[in-house]
Amino acid sequence: MKSKYKIGRAALWCVCLVLCTFVFSAEKGAAAGSGGAGGAENVQAEEKSQTEKRKETLLYGLEGEVVNLIDTLIKEGEAEFLPELHNVFASAKSTALKDKIITYYTEFKYEGLKDYTLGILEDPYDEKKSTVILLIRYAEKLAIAEAAPFLKAIIESENEAFFESAVSALGTIGTGEDAVFFTELFAGDLSIIQKQSIAKALGKLKADESWDMLVEAAENEDENTFVRMYAAEAIGNIRPEEAGAILLRLFDSTDPNLRQYVVKGFAKNTSDEARSVLSAALKDNHYKVRLEAVEAVKEQKLTDAAASLLYRAKNDTEAAVKYACFDALSSFHDADGVEYMISILKEEKRGDTLKAKIAASLLKYDVKAGVDAVTALALKTVGDDKKKNLRYALGKEFAKYENAAFESVCEAYMKSSDVATKGTGLDIYKKNPFASLEPLVRTIADEDKAAPMRAKAKALLDTE
Repeated sequence: MKSKYKIGRAALWCVCLVLCTFVFSAEKGAAAGSGGAGGAENVQAEEKSQTEKRKETLLYGLEGEVVNLIDTLIKEGEAEFLPELHNVFASAKSTALKDKIITYYTEFKYEGLKDYTLGILEDPYDEKKSTVILLIRYAEKLAIAEAAPFLKAIIESENEAFFESAVSALGTIGTGEDAVFFTELFAGDLSIIQKQSIAKALGKLKADESWDMLVEAAENEDENTFVRMYAAEAIGNIRPEEAGAILLRLFDSTDPNLRQYVVKGFAKNTSDEARSVLSAALKDNHYKVRLEAVEAVKEQKLTDAAASLLYRAKNDTEAAVKYACFDALSSFHDADGVEYMISILKEEKRGDTLKAKIAASLLKYDVKAGVDAVTALALKTVGDDKKKNLRYALGKEFAKYENAAFESVCEAYMKSSDVATKGTGLDIYKKNPFASLEPLVRTIADEDKAAPMRAKAKALLDTE
């Protein structure tokens, strides 16, 4: 009897539990169905716009949260929060947070830190090394001419911590007068690394005042190889035609690094002599020289070299050279090259990395037949989860450009049940807000199971 009582009581408890669960579920469903205030408020809070959430993070978030958010903003190319971060920077105590904000401002060339930067560069020695170096880069990226005298003072102080950064920045924002300063400095007692930095900076300045010094450095076989390399490139930038004869002699060097930079020096030389060197460089035994030659051919738009580029694309042993040839051929819209690339996209056995590289070039230069082929490939991957990585890679490329031909891909990606694919579809829509797809975006914003996806779609609608 005792055991039966225990069993009966247990059964009674089970019945009660089921009934309570049923009643609670019914009440909850009724509240939701009638649009109860509590349920509506929860949904509203959950679907707060991404912009609002990010503003709250900037205002009230922990240092690590703010730093991570800025990393995300940089990755997304999102400049919306530049003004808000100015107040955050002013009150920040953490070097890590300050440095991250400087990096963000540098990325988007935001002038909000100009006066602060000049103040620090005037007397940088009591500041954190990382912060000063970032501010020097900020001055360089924004080409703040007023920073030049402070940079010269830093260089003259022989402070090794800031020397290379200051030289690079002055090479970007300086003048012929600064070129004279560099040439005089070069003749002094400098380390090899310091001389290399100056040679690179003079190459950026492209000032005629440094011509004689750079020619001497390039031709001096006793000089450090890297100094000679940077000097060779520099003279090609300063006097392209006159540098030709000097660079031609240097191209006979057995050092592939020097030959590579000789090719860089020929990049702006359009003479027959230069074309001859570039043609030879495309067949050089060292891949760095071939790679540089491909870039020079593309820069000069030497379409006569297309056959050589196609040969390299088909046969080169280095993937980097192949990819560079695909890019050059796409930039030329070369018919034979495009046909070959499309054939690779259609081959099942070809690697996905190769296909993604080809697709990137065809989309970048808006090659009509190529865009059609990449679109067909992307639509095929949407239904094949074994090709997810290729699908993601292609989607990122589509999201970079405005193109009416991307509409079908955008729709297919947004209709995918895969969260990452759908998110990429929204990224494509952000760049290409197709009117016909707005209802689909609105559906995602209202009904998608994933709250982040709803917020992302809502943010896109809010900006329209």
